[in-house]
Amino acid sequence: MNIVFVSKECPPSPRSCGIGTYVWETGRALAQRGHKVTIIAASDDGEFTSSTPLSCMNVIRLPDDELGTEKRDLFTRTLHAPRDQGIAYRRRVSECIASLGDSHRLDVIEFPGFRGESVMWLAEKRSLPMVVRMHGLTAGTDAVWKDHVSATRRLQINWELQEADAADKITVVSEHQASLVRRQFGADRVQVLHNSIDAEQWRKLSTDPSHGLNPADLLFAGSLVAKKGIFVLLRTAKLLRRRGWRGRLVLAGRTTPQFERIVHLWAALGVKLPDWVVHLGICPREHLAVLYRSAGVCCFPSLVEPFSYTCLEAMACGGIVVGSLRTGMAEMLTKSCGFLVPGGDSYSLAAALQSALSMSAEERRRVKESAQQKVLDEFDNGVIIPKLLTVYNETISSHKARC
Repeated sequence: MNIVFVSKECPPSPRSCGIGTYVWETGRALAQRGHKVTIIAASDDGEFTSSTPLSCMNVIRLPDDELGTEKRDLFTRTLHAPRDQGIAYRRRVSECIASLGDSHRLDVIEFPGFRGESVMWLAEKRSLPMVVRMHGLTAGTDAVWKDHVSATRRLQINWELQEADAADKITVVSEHQASLVRRQFGADRVQVLHNSIDAEQWRKLSTDPSHGLNPADLLFAGSLVAKKGIFVLLRTAKLLRRRGWRGRLVLAGRTTPQFERIVHLWAALGVKLPDWVVHLGICPREHLAVLYRSAGVCCFPSLVEPFSYTCLEAMACGGIVVGSLRTGMAEMLTKSCGFLVPGGDSYSLAAALQSALSMSAEERRRVKESAQQKVLDEFDNGVIIPKLLTVYNETISSHKARC
């Protein structure tokens, strides 16, 4: 099968987050099974291609007109919304897909349900079996987005709705997300298909003895933004210090303008981040895998999270994980393989972290093994990729019927 993924994010870009992880991991898993995979992504450095681990996997990078948008103030972004939303970039995406179609027979194309990256391609009345994958609560399913005053967001929502209406199949990353999307777009076209990872590869990476943490250390992995619960975690860590905890809070992930503004505000008020908070920045997966396994607890206290790759990776590495209820993590963690607490509740989070840190060596071993088995049984590439291929075949059949 010849499969095209469109995604602005794709490793090794420093902007790459969950969507980029998905297209890279899924593309590689498909290529390992003999399928031809092309990823169309944005370029951060002016390069137009990226090296890939397999010959039948190709990454095409296009100039991106939106790189500087996040640095502008809301007023400027609103005034220049059409330009800032990268109409020129989307036109390049459309032309790239057309060029690929001229030189190869394309079987299916997958767009992320985010920012309407198919809009110019659809405007040209071009047609291929098309999947839209909803990675988050956008396209009119999130009240915060629908009520946003920015013309930028309203334009995005309009594009996304056009994209979803044109899709032969819509996939979502969790049952948690599915109910909202099904109400918006209809249950017959929406299917839950969890993200997956190579569980064995992560397990092997975690056995490297370097880069380890202390048993009392807490690890947070992810972008430093409020919706990931980073500020809740900082408050909780201070609460634990008052109760006698003397480990470190280790942050592994990219900083953000939001986090930097808050930290600078604290500094202006005479409040500094304590020396027991350590920010490592973006870590390569080899380093991250060891951090997951050796940390006292891996904590992902997200307020909003349709799915969590970091939670899944930590479980695959045998980490002790604390996650949030009413997120996609509730579909990964059970009582036997981790802890779940209400998002935003510092006292419940503190209690869970204390329980996790106080477990005996035997209890920790059982939880680690249970977490690894859960990932292997339900979220490994070997389980999810065959389901994805079934979705693609159904998409091709559905497209022919719609035509």
